[in-house]
Amino acid sequence: MEFDSLKNARVLVTGGAGFIGNNLVRRLLSIGVSQILIMDNQSSGMSVFLPNDARIIFVGMDIDKMDKLNFVINQHQFDYVFHLAAHFANQNSVDHPFSDIQTNIVGTVSLLEILKFHKSLKKFVYASSSCVYGTAMNMSEDTYIYPSETPYSINKYTAELYTQYYAHLFHVPTVSIRIFNTYGPYELAGKYRNVIPNFIEKAMNGEDLVITGTGKETRDFTFVEDLVDLMLLAATSDSSDGEIFNGGTGNKTEILEMAQIIMEKTGSVSNLLFKPARNWDKVKDRMSNTSKSARVLGYKPKVGIREGLEKTIKWYKENYDKVQSLKNYFE
Repeated sequence: MEFDSLKNARVLVTGGAGFIGNNLVRRLLSIGVSQILIMDNQSSGMSVFLPNDARIIFVGMDIDKMDKLNFVINQHQFDYVFHLAAHFANQNSVDHPFSDIQTNIVGTVSLLEILKFHKSLKKFVYASSSCVYGTAMNMSEDTYIYPSETPYSINKYTAELYTQYYAHLFHVPTVSIRIFNTYGPYELAGKYRNVIPNFIEKAMNGEDLVITGTGKETRDFTFVEDLVDLMLLAATSDSSDGEIFNGGTGNKTEILEMAQIIMEKTGSVSNLLFKPARNWDKVKDRMSNTSKSARVLGYKPKVGIREGLEKTIKWYKENYDKVQSLKNYFE
């Protein structure tokens, strides 16, 4: 995929030091954008992993601080905005609900309120979450949803509604991507981080892998390169009226199978331990319906779970010392 319309573009990436942001930034640089402004408070990502490139401007900040946000953004004219900054994830939002509101709602509205005056903007891509589907059986974009499981699911859905509001009333060209259990290089382990980096680190260290539930629960694990493709397809598409697209692969993997692949690929001697599911986690099976993304955007995920885990583990092994030096930061 060439994405010629992105060449020489001016881009803002909020949350650009996070794992998805890092992969997106690297891809944008390879395409040939002229400048990337990264905003990140480094709560779940680290600028130390970002590439050394003169086209990158890094600003350490919280996106819910309206005065500073307004000052920084209005020094630039952006062609594309990728809004990845978030108070992540479900358990973190249960523990810290007000912080979740500040980042995921106030931060998003602050961005949109400023950008509604930027006539150069071609697309605002919002990184939403599959959590908005809750326990819905059919996870397609036209499914009726009313998420209430966690503050994170509530607030990510609320922010989606705001992207549609600003598109309809102020003609801000927005699209939302509902992200399904994405994993890959540059994702670090930690208390509120995803299961895959935590399992990889524990497997490499011979520690127990703790599965909450039976292990038969399924998730749509999506390699980050495929998600980045989808985000770029959405950014360069004609869709701009608050339209929503599913990420994911359209395939589901049992948690137990994923754990066993990680143990195999790391040569681990870890034990599997099972604990009761967390009281807010009612989802037994989660799988994306990607038919709309395929039909409208031409999205075709390419990386299967075994290949994706192999690539992720390879990165983790190559960066083990650096990752361990940052471990306490995320615990």
